[in-house]
Amino acid sequence: APSDAGAGSAGAAGGPAGCDLSIEVPRQQEAPPPLGEGSAAPELPQLLLAEPTVAERPLCAADRFVILACDGVWDVLTDQQACDCVRSALAAENATPTEAAKKLAGEAYAAGSTDNISVVVAAILPYL
Repeated sequence: APSDAGAGSAGAAGGPAGCDLSIEVPRQQEAPPPLGEGSAAPELPQLLLAEPTVAERPLCAADRFVILACDGVWDVLTDQQACDCVRSALAAENATPTEAAKKLAGEAYAAGSTDNISVVVAAILPYL
């Protein structure tokens, strides 16, 4: 019987003759040990303040909406600019508070906000 050694035979790593298909897998680094009892977490600088700016006042018949927004809005827009933006958005036919919130977020972005921008608009006119 003719010998077909070498013709199409597998190399040392299982590939065609002359091809080394071996893959070297890097060793996994061991995870650092967990903090044990008595170990204190390293001190981190305080980067965020967890105290919001809050204004409280009674609602009146002239109130139409409430804006809840993070500093990504208030850093670049005044209270009046935000109110004007939401008021104009809600004046459109079939407008929703969600659309007004999106418009205000867009205005903050267009005004150059580099912080996170989160906005909620709650329509209160129908409930007074």
